[in-house]
Amino acid sequence: MTPAGAPFPWRIASILFVLVPASYGVLALSLDMDANWDLRNYHYYNAYAFLEDRRGFDFLVADVPGFYNPLIDVPFFLAAEAWPARLVGFLLGVAQGLNFLPLFGIAWSVLRVEDARRRAVVAAILAGLGLVGAGALSEVGTTFYDNIVSLGPLVALWFVVAEWPTARGRSIAVAGAIAGLAVGLKIPAGPLVAAVGLAFFVSATTWARRLECTATFGVGAVVSAVVLAGPWNYGLWLDYGNPLFPYLNAVFESPWALLQDYRHSLKPAQGWIDALLFPALVIADPRIVGEVEFFDLRIPLLYVFVPIGLIATWQSRAGSDAPLVAVGPARHVFATVAIAFGLWLTLFGHYRYAMGVEMLAPIVIAAAIGLLSLTRRVQFGFAAVVLIVVAVTVRPGDWGRTAWSDKWVRVTVPPIAEPDRTLVLLTGYEPLSFLVPSFPPNVRVLRIHGYFTGPQEPANRFNTVMRATVNGHTGPMFALFIPNDADTARRNLDAYGLVIDPGGCRSVESSIGYMPYGFCPLVRTPGG
Repeated sequence: MTPAGAPFPWRIASILFVLVPASYGVLALSLDMDANWDLRNYHYYNAYAFLEDRRGFDFLVADVPGFYNPLIDVPFFLAAEAWPARLVGFLLGVAQGLNFLPLFGIAWSVLRVEDARRRAVVAAILAGLGLVGAGALSEVGTTFYDNIVSLGPLVALWFVVAEWPTARGRSIAVAGAIAGLAVGLKIPAGPLVAAVGLAFFVSATTWARRLECTATFGVGAVVSAVVLAGPWNYGLWLDYGNPLFPYLNAVFESPWALLQDYRHSLKPAQGWIDALLFPALVIADPRIVGEVEFFDLRIPLLYVFVPIGLIATWQSRAGSDAPLVAVGPARHVFATVAIAFGLWLTLFGHYRYAMGVEMLAPIVIAAAIGLLSLTRRVQFGFAAVVLIVVAVTVRPGDWGRTAWSDKWVRVTVPPIAEPDRTLVLLTGYEPLSFLVPSFPPNVRVLRIHGYFTGPQEPANRFNTVMRATVNGHTGPMFALFIPNDADTARRNLDAYGLVIDPGGCRSVESSIGYMPYGFCPLVRTPGG
């Protein structure tokens, strides 16, 4: 029998670690080019504004997300500016396919199959199933990055279970540091990162060990997160008096925002009853956890198999391994998934932010079944039936795609005669910031109305500063908006004493825009 601590199959794994990400890259190419709302709203512009140091020059161009840490957006922006779109899409898919590596390692560490080669095959199947969930498939080749930051906590979890139970200070701190990078890049990665560390309270055997491992992991995670996000958040503190601006502004009381928290949580569970009924609720209406239709049984099935797995590991004699499952690593994985899901449901509720939990689901289901008091043949058959049903019923969501073009973000901007003296005003709720990098860099852009604020909120200092900027501007001014929302544009421009000159309107077109955008000169109203 091959023990749970058998040497990792690097020869087989190295082949899979190349083929699977490459296949994910090909899958990204087989889909249309990503044109999702967030890409058009802030992922492209944030990197541009960061690299060109436009803070304080432009205002609110990307609305609230314009205050997010832009580091995660920089690689895609630079690649999309320099390389053909299909090459960028392939590389993005490859990067997302790298999740196969830690999933394979976690599955290998949890399984106890006699034959090492068979064990590797089963681990590869479970890891592969983790990459074909509704969330994962919907994000292939997209810039949401939930399946990029998932790498941090998944690699950390692999480190922990691979060295079980001998993992000690340094390796746990390194695992924490790797996981913390994900939080530094994208805060919604926090539930899974925190869960990997907090799971020691369930999986470790003594209180001293629980406290030591959790604290060590936490320190590593906090340090790396601060290294990545600290400078950006410190800049927000200096500029706006709130390091998380605009979030939690009821606490920090920055005059640049209203005294509210600005939390964007779907809150699919409005109490413990909703939390218990969550599987039925999300199957009945998946839009309660996202903006698109999708179907996936993974997380609903976790409501069954996580409790089964945890109870089975606690009932194991002195933590001894089951015939097919290493109890210690499995318990840590079960606890990680349970804690991460609870934190996610409480804090966010967006299905995309539970990407890591979705990816771990096949491993959890297989491990829980492997702990049941059934014959081995029945265990394999039961797991195969459940996972096949899960796989064939998946229906991924569609976040918005368009036909491939030579360049990912290609924008046609009308000639601007005096860019040094030109001011462009954005208005409405349509994402427009992705157009701005194609304008001459000395054109200043202000969003006078959007989800964050508008002329109706004079208590927000941005409105005061933007009004003073418009009133004191002596050069050409233009409005950029979507034509089918022209009435909203007119109302907000009127609040600034401006009207559109329809005779000078031209169009701005883009490879990922869904319409020609209106670009119209502005004139002041009498007394404006």
